[in-house]
Amino acid sequence: MVGVYEALQRVRQGGHDRPLPGAQAAPSAEAPPAITRTPGRTPGPIATELAPLLSAVRPLLDDGNGAVLHFVAAAKGEGTSTLAREFALLAATTGRRRTLLVDAARRAPETARSFGCDITRGLVDGAWIGHADANLRREVQGTLLSVACLVGTRGNTPADPATLNALYEQLRQEYELVVVDCPAMEGGEYSTLLPEAADGIFLVIRAEGTRPAVISHAKALIEQAGGHFLGAVLNARRNYIPGFLYRLL
Repeated sequence: MVGVYEALQRVRQGGHDRPLPGAQAAPSAEAPPAITRTPGRTPGPIATELAPLLSAVRPLLDDGNGAVLHFVAAAKGEGTSTLAREFALLAATTGRRRTLLVDAARRAPETARSFGCDITRGLVDGAWIGHADANLRREVQGTLLSVACLVGTRGNTPADPATLNALYEQLRQEYELVVVDCPAMEGGEYSTLLPEAADGIFLVIRAEGTRPAVISHAKALIEQAGGHFLGAVLNARRNYIPGFLYRLL
């Protein structure tokens, strides 16, 4: 996808803008081979546009605790997967952060599939059955990035809140940054990913295609769920930034 991404690096609380805040896996002898780094697996041409976004979340990463970030859109087709992948690659290469990209789409985990992951099993499956989940993650060779499914297609059921909370805590100990490529909110699946348990949430918006009412409703749902709304990322902006977006966000 060709597009320009712009981070709106501000957060509102009480109507005022404020600055952004600041279990070890068991060994496995059958861990999959690392993914060979290819031109398609390095930060793409939008990396320059995403650099300010990485700088904006740095306070969350510099306190020594891992951070879980959700990237979610109100509707399908906003470009969430592209943004999550490119941001994770940027953090793991230029940012030199130990990063895990998690594909949270249960029905069609195309991001994980594109990195050669075994999509029949996911991190939650490993937590449920006590499986050594080292072989559920694929390393992108030449970077600090690993990729995994959240839930495998074989089981294809959402994790219960306790399991998912425990998994987030485990991943914070193992990685400096966990980027979750979330399914769109319109299907209702996003609420099962515990937005309130994430350290920050970015709303992905197709700047010149998403209706204002949809954006406003999505932001309200994030806040009602107790999610820490960090801001929005505008995808495919060709002209000026519509003023209504600033008023909504």
